[in-house]
Amino acid sequence: MQSTNTPSLRRERIGILVLCASAAVAMSPGVGGGAGDRSTALAAALAERGITAAPSDVFWVDPPRGAFSPLRASARAVARGAVRGEPTDLYLVDTELSPEGVLLDVSGVHNLTETSGAEESRPALRGETLAYVSRPLIDAASPTVHVLALDGQPLPGSADWSWTERLQHAVTNWQATGRIRGIGRRTFAIDLTGDPAPGGDEPGGAEPSGEEPGREGRPALSAGDIAIALEEGGLVVRSSGREVRLPYHGAAAPLPAWIRAESGEVARPGNLVTWAVDRVRFVIGDAAMQTVKAVAFTALDFVLRNKEAVTGDTGAEDIAADLGKSALDPPVRQIPIDPEIGWPPSPLEPWVTPALPGEGQWNPQGGDAFVRKLDGLPPAFMTTFIRADRSRKATRVYIALWDPRQVELHMMAGTVEPKGATGEAGPGLIPRTPEVMKRVVAASNAGFQAMHGEFGMMADGVVYLPPKPYAATVAVRRDGSTLFGTWSEDETIPDWMLSFRQNMTVMVQDEKWNPFGRTWWGGTPPGWADKTHTVRTGICLTKERFVAYFYGADVSPEALSQSMIQARCAYGIALDMNAGHSGLEFYYVAPSGELPALGRPIQGEWEAEGEVSGLSGYRFRGRRLIRGMGLMNFPRYIRREARDYFYMTLRHLLPGPALATRAAPAAAGEGAWRTEGLPQHGFPYALALTEIRPDPSRPDVRLRVLKVDPRTVAAAPASEPWAPPPAGAGSVGAVVAVLAADAAAAGAGQSEVSSVWHSAGAFSISPTAPVRGAVRVAAGYGGSVGAVAGLGVHDEDGMLIYVEREPAAPSSAPAAASPDASAPAAPPADPRDAKLLHDFLAGLGCSSRIYLHRPLSLALGGDTDLSGAAVHPPSGARAVRLTRAEAPGAGRMFESTPVVPHSVWYPLQQKRVRYFKKPKKEETTDSSQ
Repeated sequence: MQSTNTPSLRRERIGILVLCASAAVAMSPGVGGGAGDRSTALAAALAERGITAAPSDVFWVDPPRGAFSPLRASARAVARGAVRGEPTDLYLVDTELSPEGVLLDVSGVHNLTETSGAEESRPALRGETLAYVSRPLIDAASPTVHVLALDGQPLPGSADWSWTERLQHAVTNWQATGRIRGIGRRTFAIDLTGDPAPGGDEPGGAEPSGEEPGREGRPALSAGDIAIALEEGGLVVRSSGREVRLPYHGAAAPLPAWIRAESGEVARPGNLVTWAVDRVRFVIGDAAMQTVKAVAFTALDFVLRNKEAVTGDTGAEDIAADLGKSALDPPVRQIPIDPEIGWPPSPLEPWVTPALPGEGQWNPQGGDAFVRKLDGLPPAFMTTFIRADRSRKATRVYIALWDPRQVELHMMAGTVEPKGATGEAGPGLIPRTPEVMKRVVAASNAGFQAMHGEFGMMADGVVYLPPKPYAATVAVRRDGSTLFGTWSEDETIPDWMLSFRQNMTVMVQDEKWNPFGRTWWGGTPPGWADKTHTVRTGICLTKERFVAYFYGADVSPEALSQSMIQARCAYGIALDMNAGHSGLEFYYVAPSGELPALGRPIQGEWEAEGEVSGLSGYRFRGRRLIRGMGLMNFPRYIRREARDYFYMTLRHLLPGPALATRAAPAAAGEGAWRTEGLPQHGFPYALALTEIRPDPSRPDVRLRVLKVDPRTVAAAPASEPWAPPPAGAGSVGAVVAVLAADAAAAGAGQSEVSSVWHSAGAFSISPTAPVRGAVRVAAGYGGSVGAVAGLGVHDEDGMLIYVEREPAAPSSAPAAASPDASAPAAPPADPRDAKLLHDFLAGLGCSSRIYLHRPLSLALGGDTDLSGAAVHPPSGARAVRLTRAEAPGAGRMFESTPVVPHSVWYPLQQKRVRYFKKPKKEETTDSSQ
């Protein structure tokens, strides 16, 4: 008899069991109801998690695997949905499907977008590539196009990433996306302010609108006009008749002016401690983490307070260690205030007595191996320390003060923070150009993470988070000035504003603490008394109009504010807090081989030196503000950074570096710029003057050279009415110079006539006016044949440089009056002078030049020529008057914003980023399911 357990019978039984199991699964009342309904089933499952999504907004990345697949197979889907009251987001959903495609389980949901102020479009999907448009719901923000690589982001390419940092990065990816490799991202912002391409006014184009200033008669562009398609060669973006193709991988071809690309480079993770705090916060929530930190800091404060009470510690030893010394230096003579420029300010009055050696006294930072300074000027940075808590005398705050007339503040959004309301992240990297990098002098932390208030930020015209009413704000004007003030209830961003950063309400206003009555300053759960002692930082405008950065390693909000009051702050803002997130670093950047000699080894605990990533041939040297600035990823801001920050650059100011002498022996003062005795009418200087002999073969030929800073003067025809500024009203409007020069009509052998123009704080040279309202300063020829004088605009700093040959002997002729009547007579032209003037201006770095056949008719201050002799000013239709203008510096803004009660400002600041939604248009997106 044949056995009942033959191989064929066993195979038959196994097949029957598989069929029965499959039927059971198909008929089970589980999560799904059939292969055709898996999108409906997933929408229902998401609804149970509080996410509303239509079945038609579910896109399956992985299709069912068929009857021969395992009974439960993993499959990914992307769903477009929204939590109640929120705009739409895109969610990556991990599911399990049956072989027939029935939804069995939802194992993970990850928000891919998290935009609080934008609506995400229905995505386009092609294999592992996903693309969508994020349309902003806030004013002044740009729509963005995003391309996601669902198969993961490229591994960090930086060779100096440690294995610990790579592990941190992988864990962060896993928490955010459920994948060790995370999600690759590329973002492109669409500029809607420019002109559409030809054909944009054809059917289907945008409607004309004259509402936007300066765009009368031009079609208005809308975020709804943007369409995307995933094609074989890359992503195609269309907007109002314009089209561009963007490759999926690798560097994109040069982009059109209406698109800007976000860097895809990943910033290194933070210090292990601060990173771990963020990872735990992700698990337990922010409120619980605030409670943990508050308890820990309160316990630490108890220990330290009692330690001081027992030991009598004044903080002297710790302060000396922070400053890199074994003991505090004995008192020294305070640097005297320069009466001409008012810098540095007077020392600070100590709050805790008796004062420690050097407390409140300013120490110059600059002109050494770590901090640059401008030639011919005092150091732009000063530092000091002050103790600001009489109950804890060891508590100290370090202050870095800078002169904003010499230093320009910039704002940089990080690659992660602030988490933009529209999905656009920042570059996180100081611009890698020689013009910027060799003027970088310092950088520091900025404000809180977006989760702690969503306080506004705009950097270089890109809005990441819109402004919040009554928020303390530091801003940058388009002319480079730094301004401080409280934002009003009007969220409109002024046209003159280039960047801004907000954080909470003002901490100190007019040397008074907390005018808005805030009780929470970070570091504690809502409702707790904020007495936490931890690392706190701040920034302020002093009453002398200087800018100060504050860093306290173990301070309360009151102690930080008291240090601001002692520093004579007119407007003080609390910035970020906690060790590892906060600090200031000084930098010196130069071409390789040009860093100043240090003469000793680098002290690695607070000094660093290395290559500048992204700028070949440049090196940096950096130093922390203090040695004890703990847990910072030092050097931090010279590399790509995940969190937003401020960076500072030296401005282009007179007098500048001396000219190299050529003829020997050099005369006393030859080539050195003089500013004394010239009609400056304030600081920064408007004029600088020198003499030089540029030709060693002709040592008797001397050139007079005058530089004019365009940012310090305003130009107007001398024929226009003018009156000197009233006594006590400042020097703006005072005469700096009156000048005139005009070229005759071009004749035989003469080149094209061109002119020097002044407009909007800049000089330029062109045959015609560069912009409406530009004032012609002088006219001359493009060629140097027959020239006895010349004018050039310096390529890098924009200074106007005038050069003329000094007469062989002083003239006894009457002073010049008018260029039309008695202008200086043209001296006999030496053919060699033309080449000398050409080579001299070109060698100074002036690629734009004009040449004159007679010297410029010029009266400094309206009454003195370049030799110092008294003259009458030129007059007539072609004469131009240069008067003193307000140069970029620092000041107040929004001074009319009132101080309002807690019941008014608090509800407004607690609102999430929500503004009136813009009208929607039909979406045009190629997608596949």
